Amino acid sequence: MVLRGGRVIDPESGLDAVCDVAIGGDRVAAVGTGLPPGRQEADVAGQVVTAGFVDLHSHAHDLGSAWLRVADGVTPAR
Repeated sequence: MVLRGGRVIDPESGLDAVCDVAIGGDRVAAVGTGLPPGRQEADVAGQVVTAGFVDLHSHAHDLGSAWLRVADGVTPAR
């Protein structure tokens, strides 16, 4: 899978740029511009591509709220 043209933010490396992300299995395989085609591709221009966001303060504790957090890009909630 290749995600094309999203704003990639990686706090660990300091990367904040528009580029492509190749995913192989359950891992990021490559990040950069001009990556080779993937079996599947998604145009994610205008979207943020990142490892996820942590919700440090939440009062939502039901299944419906969990689905909304996932849709917002929240990976873990404390």
